Amino acid sequence: MDRRRRAVKDEQKQERRQAIIDVAWQLFQGTPYQAITMAEVAERAGLAKGTVYLYFKTKEELFLAVQEQLFQSWFDELDARLGAGQGQSSAVSETICRSLERRGALASLLAILHTVLEQNVDFDAALRFKRMLLDRITRTGALLEGCLTFLRPGQGPGVLLQIYALIIGVEHLSNPAPAIRQVLREPGMQIFDISFRQTFSEALTALLRGLEVKD
Repeated sequence: MDRRRRAVKDEQKQERRQAIIDVAWQLFQGTPYQAITMAEVAERAGLAKGTVYLYFKTKEELFLAVQEQLFQSWFDELDARLGAGQGQSSAVSETICRSLERRGALASLLAILHTVLEQNVDFDAALRFKRMLLDRITRTGALLEGCLTFLRPGQGPGVLLQIYALIIGVEHLSNPAPAIRQVLREPGMQIFDISFRQTFSEALTALLRGLEVKD
Protein backbone atom coordinates (compact mmCIF):
# COMPACT_ATOMS: atom_id res chain seq x y z
CA MET A 1 0.00 0.00 0.00
CA ASP A 2 1.42 3.40 -1.01
CA ARG A 3 1.06 5.88 1.85
CA ARG A 4 3.14 8.65 0.26
CA ARG A 5 0.22 11.10 0.18
CA ARG A 6 0.32 13.52 3.04
CA ALA A 7 -1.65 12.51 6.13
CA VAL A 8 -3.78 15.46 7.23
CA LYS A 9 -6.40 14.18 9.65
CA ASP A 10 -5.43 12.88 13.09
CA GLU A 11 -6.91 9.50 12.19
CA GLN A 12 -4.72 9.31 9.09
CA LYS A 13 -1.64 10.28 11.06
CA GLN A 14 -2.36 7.63 13.69
CA GLU A 15 -2.91 5.01 10.99
CA ARG A 16 0.41 5.94 9.38
CA ARG A 17 2.23 5.88 12.70
CA GLN A 18 0.83 2.43 13.46
CA ALA A 19 1.84 1.17 10.02
CA ILE A 20 5.43 2.23 10.70
CA ILE A 21 5.41 0.47 14.08
CA ASP A 22 3.94 -2.71 12.56
CA VAL A 23 6.59 -2.82 9.84
CA ALA A 24 9.39 -2.27 12.35
CA TRP A 25 8.15 -5.16 14.50
CA GLN A 26 7.82 -7.45 11.49
CA LEU A 27 11.38 -6.65 10.43
CA PHE A 28 12.75 -7.20 13.94
CA GLN A 29 11.34 -10.72 14.11
CA GLY A 30 13.54 -11.81 11.21
CA THR A 31 16.40 -9.30 11.13
CA PRO A 32 18.98 -8.26 13.76
CA TYR A 33 18.26 -4.80 15.13
CA GLN A 34 21.62 -3.46 13.95
CA ALA A 35 20.80 -4.44 10.35
CA ILE A 36 17.45 -2.66 10.24
CA THR A 37 17.49 0.82 8.70
CA MET A 38 14.90 3.57 8.72
CA ALA A 39 15.08 3.56 4.92
CA GLU A 40 14.02 -0.09 4.87
CA VAL A 41 11.19 0.60 7.31
CA ALA A 42 10.02 3.46 5.10
CA GLU A 43 10.14 1.34 1.96
CA ARG A 44 8.23 -1.53 3.56
CA ALA A 45 5.62 0.93 4.87
CA GLY A 46 5.23 2.59 1.47
CA LEU A 47 6.54 5.93 2.74
CA ALA A 48 9.35 8.33 1.98
CA LYS A 49 12.24 8.06 4.44
CA GLY A 50 11.74 11.65 5.55
CA THR A 51 8.12 10.91 6.43
CA VAL A 52 9.16 8.25 8.91
CA TYR A 53 11.33 10.81 10.68
CA LEU A 54 8.31 13.07 11.09
CA TYR A 55 6.82 10.42 13.35
CA PHE A 56 9.99 9.08 15.01
CA LYS A 57 13.13 11.18 15.42
CA THR A 58 15.45 8.16 15.66
CA LYS A 59 15.41 4.43 15.06
CA GLU A 60 15.64 3.98 18.83
CA GLU A 61 12.50 6.06 19.36
CA LEU A 62 10.67 3.96 16.79
CA PHE A 63 11.57 0.70 18.49
CA LEU A 64 10.76 2.17 21.88
CA ALA A 65 7.25 2.69 20.51
CA VAL A 66 7.26 -0.93 19.33
CA GLN A 67 8.32 -1.98 22.83
CA GLU A 68 5.55 0.11 24.39
CA GLN A 69 2.84 -1.61 22.35
CA LEU A 70 4.27 -5.05 23.08
CA PHE A 71 4.34 -4.21 26.78
CA GLN A 72 0.72 -3.08 26.68
CA SER A 73 -0.37 -6.31 24.98
CA TRP A 74 1.71 -8.46 27.32
CA PHE A 75 0.43 -6.76 30.47
CA ASP A 76 -3.15 -6.98 29.18
CA GLU A 77 -2.80 -10.76 28.92
CA LEU A 78 -1.14 -11.05 32.33
CA ASP A 79 -3.83 -8.89 33.92
CA ALA A 80 -6.58 -11.10 32.49
CA ARG A 81 -4.95 -14.31 33.69
CA LEU A 82 -3.69 -13.11 37.07
CA GLY A 83 -7.02 -11.47 37.81
CA ALA A 84 -8.80 -14.82 37.44
CA GLY A 85 -8.00 -15.81 41.02
CA GLN A 86 -5.38 -17.22 43.36
CA GLY A 87 -2.73 -19.59 42.07
CA GLN A 88 0.44 -21.42 42.97
CA SER A 89 3.96 -20.25 42.11
CA SER A 90 4.33 -22.92 39.43
CA ALA A 91 1.05 -21.92 37.76
CA VAL A 92 2.01 -18.24 37.70
CA SER A 93 5.43 -19.15 36.31
CA GLU A 94 3.83 -21.18 33.53
CA THR A 95 1.43 -18.34 32.72
CA ILE A 96 4.29 -15.87 32.31
CA CYS A 97 6.38 -18.31 30.24
CA ARG A 98 3.54 -19.03 27.83
CA SER A 99 2.71 -15.34 27.47
CA LEU A 100 6.30 -14.69 26.40
CA GLU A 101 6.26 -17.58 23.93
CA ARG A 102 3.20 -16.11 22.23
CA ARG A 103 5.15 -12.91 21.60
CA GLY A 104 8.09 -14.38 19.74
CA ALA A 105 10.93 -11.88 19.75
CA LEU A 106 9.67 -9.83 22.71
CA ALA A 107 12.45 -11.13 24.95
CA SER A 108 15.04 -10.16 22.32
CA LEU A 109 13.66 -6.62 22.17
CA LEU A 110 13.65 -6.39 25.96
CA ALA A 111 17.30 -7.41 25.96
CA ILE A 112 18.29 -4.23 24.10
CA LEU A 113 15.85 -1.84 25.77
CA HIS A 114 18.23 -0.31 28.30
CA THR A 115 21.51 -0.71 26.43
CA VAL A 116 20.31 0.51 23.02
CA LEU A 117 16.76 1.85 22.72
CA GLU A 118 16.86 4.19 25.72
CA GLN A 119 20.24 5.62 24.71
CA ASN A 120 19.12 7.80 21.79
CA VAL A 121 15.68 9.19 22.64
CA ASP A 122 14.72 12.61 23.93
CA PHE A 123 13.33 13.43 27.37
CA ASP A 124 9.68 13.50 26.30
CA ALA A 125 9.80 10.07 24.64
CA ALA A 126 11.67 8.57 27.60
CA LEU A 127 9.28 10.09 30.15
CA ARG A 128 6.21 8.90 28.26
CA PHE A 129 7.58 5.38 28.07
CA LYS A 130 8.58 5.21 31.74
CA ARG A 131 5.21 6.59 32.88
CA MET A 132 3.44 3.92 30.84
CA LEU A 133 5.67 1.22 32.33
CA LEU A 134 5.17 2.50 35.88
CA ASP A 135 1.41 2.48 35.43
CA ARG A 136 1.38 -1.06 34.05
CA ILE A 137 3.71 -2.66 36.60
CA THR A 138 1.72 -1.00 39.39
CA ARG A 139 -1.56 -2.40 38.12
CA THR A 140 -0.23 -5.84 37.23
CA GLY A 141 1.80 -5.96 40.43
CA ALA A 142 -1.37 -5.51 42.46
CA LEU A 143 -2.99 -8.40 40.60
CA LEU A 144 0.11 -10.53 41.21
CA GLU A 145 -0.27 -9.88 44.93
CA GLY A 146 -3.89 -11.04 44.78
CA CYS A 147 -2.85 -14.18 42.92
CA LEU A 148 0.15 -15.03 45.11
CA THR A 149 -1.18 -14.36 48.58
CA PHE A 150 2.25 -14.73 50.21
CA LEU A 151 3.29 -11.41 48.65
CA ARG A 152 2.98 -8.38 50.88
CA PRO A 153 0.91 -5.35 49.80
CA GLY A 154 3.05 -3.23 47.51
CA GLN A 155 5.54 -6.04 46.82
CA GLY A 156 4.11 -7.02 43.43
CA PRO A 157 5.70 -4.28 41.27
CA GLY A 158 9.14 -5.08 42.67
CA VAL A 159 8.67 -8.78 41.93
CA LEU A 160 7.69 -7.90 38.34
CA LEU A 161 10.93 -5.93 37.98
CA GLN A 162 12.86 -8.98 39.22
CA ILE A 163 11.07 -11.12 36.63
CA TYR A 164 11.88 -8.49 34.01
CA ALA A 165 15.57 -8.69 34.97
CA LEU A 166 15.44 -12.48 34.68
CA ILE A 167 14.04 -12.25 31.15
CA ILE A 168 16.86 -9.94 30.06
CA GLY A 169 19.59 -12.01 31.66
CA VAL A 170 18.42 -15.37 30.35
CA GLU A 171 17.81 -13.91 26.88
CA HIS A 172 21.42 -12.73 26.70
CA LEU A 173 22.71 -16.13 27.82
CA SER A 174 20.54 -18.06 25.38
CA ASN A 175 21.55 -15.96 22.34
CA PRO A 176 25.36 -15.94 22.16
CA ALA A 177 27.39 -14.44 19.33
CA PRO A 178 28.10 -16.65 16.27
CA ALA A 179 31.69 -17.36 17.37
CA ILE A 180 30.47 -18.48 20.78
CA ARG A 181 27.89 -20.77 19.18
CA GLN A 182 30.76 -22.54 17.45
CA VAL A 183 32.63 -22.80 20.74
CA LEU A 184 29.59 -24.43 22.34
CA ARG A 185 29.99 -27.37 19.97
CA GLU A 186 33.34 -28.18 21.53
CA PRO A 187 33.54 -31.01 24.12
CA GLY A 188 32.62 -29.93 27.63
CA MET A 189 31.03 -26.67 26.55
CA GLN A 190 27.42 -27.87 26.58
CA ILE A 191 26.80 -26.34 30.00
CA PHE A 192 26.84 -22.93 28.34
CA ASP A 193 24.24 -23.93 25.75
CA ILE A 194 21.21 -22.34 27.40
CA SER A 195 17.56 -22.89 26.47
CA PHE A 196 15.58 -19.72 27.20
CA ARG A 197 12.31 -21.53 27.94
CA GLN A 198 13.76 -24.09 30.32
CA THR A 199 16.23 -21.81 32.10
CA PHE A 200 13.81 -18.93 32.50
CA SER A 201 11.03 -21.21 33.74
CA GLU A 202 13.30 -22.80 36.35
CA ALA A 203 14.71 -19.45 37.49
CA LEU A 204 11.25 -17.86 37.73
CA THR A 205 9.79 -20.78 39.67
CA ALA A 206 12.77 -20.69 42.06
CA LEU A 207 12.31 -16.93 42.56
CA LEU A 208 8.62 -17.21 43.38
CA ARG A 209 9.05 -20.24 45.66
CA GLY A 210 11.91 -18.45 47.43
CA LEU A 211 9.64 -15.50 48.13
CA GLU A 212 6.96 -17.86 49.41
CA VAL A 213 9.36 -19.61 51.81
CA LYS A 214 10.79 -16.29 52.94
CA ASP A 215 7.30 -15.14 53.82
